[in-house]
Amino acid sequence: MKNKIFALAMIFCSFAFAQDFDDWGSFSDDTDGFGGGSSPSITFSGEGELQGRMYLDKPEYESQKDSDYDSVSDFPVTATPSAKLGINFSGTNVDADIQLKFDENAIKDYPQDVINELTVRCYFGKLKLEAGKMKVIWGKGDKLHVLDNFNADDYTDFIVPEYIDRRLSTPMFRAIYSFEKNDLRLEGIWTPYMEKDRFATDGIWTPDAYTELKNSVTEIASKWAAGGTAGLMAAAQFDQNDLYPDTQKLKYTQAGLRLTGTFGSFDWGASYYYGHYKQPSADLSATILSGKTTMPSLEYDWKQTFGLEAATVLGRFNLRGELAYNLTDDVAGDNPWVHNNSIAWLAGFDVDIPVNNININIQEIGTYIFKGDKIDDAEGFYNYGVMKSALKSCDVDYDKTGYTNNKLVVNITDSWMNDKIAPEVTALWGIEHGDLVVQPKIAYKPNGNLTLTLSGMYIHCKDEDSEFYEWKDNSFINVGVNCKF
Repeated sequence: MKNKIFALAMIFCSFAFAQDFDDWGSFSDDTDGFGGGSSPSITFSGEGELQGRMYLDKPEYESQKDSDYDSVSDFPVTATPSAKLGINFSGTNVDADIQLKFDENAIKDYPQDVINELTVRCYFGKLKLEAGKMKVIWGKGDKLHVLDNFNADDYTDFIVPEYIDRRLSTPMFRAIYSFEKNDLRLEGIWTPYMEKDRFATDGIWTPDAYTELKNSVTEIASKWAAGGTAGLMAAAQFDQNDLYPDTQKLKYTQAGLRLTGTFGSFDWGASYYYGHYKQPSADLSATILSGKTTMPSLEYDWKQTFGLEAATVLGRFNLRGELAYNLTDDVAGDNPWVHNNSIAWLAGFDVDIPVNNININIQEIGTYIFKGDKIDDAEGFYNYGVMKSALKSCDVDYDKTGYTNNKLVVNITDSWMNDKIAPEVTALWGIEHGDLVVQPKIAYKPNGNLTLTLSGMYIHCKDEDSEFYEWKDNSFINVGVNCKF
């Protein structure tokens, strides 16, 4: 089913189109200095932005005729203003950062997002303690990761925003201890609950999975309503959102440990994560057996992730990699409603070319799902009382193209006129599914505060089995103005 393909696509493609790639480095996501300033101080920073977008294709679900798009003046457009405010306090052995975000979605639909990030840090010699509403990145990938599990993603604008801007901050506690030798660091994180991935529920970025679920719920509710007064009342009171479990419970706590270090020019890391998938799996057994008169059951599957990561320099090449083993409750692979065990990997490099300031960044990211033969044999459906092997497509892991999923991501950047003009292009190729997404961009920075951008996205899909097929008509051109102060 498309919703199963969609789940995999979002997990592994969500990191592919960040507007810029981080510079290569070792484990330097956080400041390693364990000491606060001697004189308390407060500083402020801000940012204002306007993004204007024009879509070039007619989405299939719209009732407009093709002639409605014959003129450029009929193309649909959006304009999105936003603002950010940063407040930083630095004192003796303590500091704090507050990042506030103001846009239509945050103010109207998700007021909790106004506090984009809040971090309080305390320093006790080699031990650093942090608490707040935070975003933490694990793994050595360059805005592509298979080990970064703690924060959920906001896909309401698909995968267009930068990676860190798509991440949803989560209340958490974090401890980091720095040892004296080999840059050895031990990091522990605990979150009392889990934020789940967020998707558009209307408009052109609404996933097919959500629409299919909505149609199924409507069909079942109609059957309830036809069953008499009691059924009519039940149908009237039912809300589709009631199907989604409340993840703000201790049941959905997250925890993890990460050990990182350096041997010469070789940076390494090992990590463990305990938590859940952030997109739901649907248990359709009761729905199928009842003839579609019982609502499906949604759950966020439990998982543990065991990870390794590494980065080094080889000549002019900066190399990086990640490897993850995902352990779930379905080790045998015979429960169609629960994710099978899987492995995921990332390998890549970037290199500076001695022409202008060109940097080429290439990364390959993939996954392999174990026990794919049991999925194709529909073994799990016999175990759960469903005697039709044709229903194997309902398995949460089913993919008719197979159980490996690889993507190649290429990013090329350059800069001219003392970094005032910065062209860039990012391209993703879905090897098994035949997707091609190209995202060109050029930025002009007349000074250190103002940035003008012209960018776009082109989506091509080989056929209906492509992972991005539902968004094949969403190509666009974008103009942006950003001012930092």
